[in-house]
Amino acid sequence: MKISIPRQDLLDAVNKVKTVVSPKSALPILSHILMETGESSVKLTATDLKVSIECKVDCTVEEQGSLTVSSQRLSSILSELPEGDLSISVGGNNVISLESGKIQTKLFSMSAEEFPPVRSFDTIEPLVLPQRLLKRMFQKTSFAICSDQARYNLTGLLCELDSGRLTVVATDGRRMSLYAESEGIPDGINLKVIIPGKMIGELERLLGEDGDVSVYLDETQAAFAFDSIRLVTALIEGNFPNYDMVIPKKHDKEALLNTSLFTEAVRRTRTMTNDKFNSVRFALTEGVITLHVVTPEVGEYEEEMPLEYQGAPVEIAFNPDFLLEVLRRIDTEKLCIVLKDAMSPGLVKPYKDGPQDNYLNVIMPIRI
Repeated sequence: MKISIPRQDLLDAVNKVKTVVSPKSALPILSHILMETGESSVKLTATDLKVSIECKVDCTVEEQGSLTVSSQRLSSILSELPEGDLSISVGGNNVISLESGKIQTKLFSMSAEEFPPVRSFDTIEPLVLPQRLLKRMFQKTSFAICSDQARYNLTGLLCELDSGRLTVVATDGRRMSLYAESEGIPDGINLKVIIPGKMIGELERLLGEDGDVSVYLDETQAAFAFDSIRLVTALIEGNFPNYDMVIPKKHDKEALLNTSLFTEAVRRTRTMTNDKFNSVRFALTEGVITLHVVTPEVGEYEEEMPLEYQGAPVEIAFNPDFLLEVLRRIDTEKLCIVLKDAMSPGLVKPYKDGPQDNYLNVIMPIRI
C-alpha cells in the first residue's frame, strides 16, 4: 500500500475515528487504526469491538493495500508535521514509512489481517432521517442515560419508531427525558431498539446540521452512515422500562416560569449545596416561587421570583444538578413545571403558545 494525502485531511479523519479506541484493551490490535485503499480514497476504521467508526478521505492511491497503525502515535505525529502532502506506505515486517518533505518516519505496526471485521449491512434497507433532527433528539435526552453498568438495560437510549413517530427516551431511575418527533419521519415502520450511550455520544459529536443519515437496523446491531462516515454498534439487549407509566398523568398544579431567570436562580442555589446535601426546596404559591437551601456547615440561601401559578400552595425538593441538566436544553422563553405533591415526580417541559408535549422531563423529588 502507498498513498499520498494532505496532512490536514488525514489528521481530521484520524481525529474522527480515534475516539472509540481503548488505550487499555487486552487486544493490542484494538489500539490501532485500519487503513484500506479504494480507487481514489483511503478508509480509516477504529473499533473497540462494540462501537466502530469508519471514515473515508480522498487521496492519491499509488499502490492498493491496507495497513494498521497506532492511533495515538499517528495522531501525535500528524499534529506536529508541517502542512502539505505526505506519503504513507507499508513494507516488509509491517513497517510503515511516513514521509513529509525531508522528514522521514518509520513505525512498527501489526498485520491488517488481525483487525476485526466490521459488518457491512449490505442486505438491509436503510431508514433515512435528517441529520439535524437526530442530533437534536439525542442532545435533548442523552444526559439522562444511566452510567451504572449494573443496570445495563438503562445504559443506552431507547429509540422507538411507531406509526410515523420517532420517540427517544433515556432514564437512570431518578430522572427521565423523552423527545418525540413526527416531521420527517417515514410511516409504516415499527421498531424498538436500545442504542448504547457511547454510540449516542459519538453520533452527537459527528452528526451535522445538513444532509441525511441512513440508519441500518436489525435485532443485534445498528449502523449510521452520513457524509463520509459510517458508525456501527452492537445494540443493548434487555427490556427498557415502560416509559409511558413514568410520565405523570394526574398532576394538577401547573406553573409557568421564565426559562433564563429560573435557570440563573437554580444556578445560584447550587452554589450553596454540597455533595452530601444537594437539594433545593421549591415553594409555589400564587404568583411567587421561593427557592430555599439549608446546608449544614455551609449556610442558608433563599430567593423569590415571579411565576404564573394559581393553584394550591405546594412545596417540593429537587436535586439542582438534575434540574439544571434539563433547563440547559429548554430553548423556549418560558417553561412549564407540573406537580402533584412533595412526594410525586415533577414534570418539566417547554412552553410556547401552550405546553410542548413532545419534549418531557420527569425528575424524582427528594424527601423533605
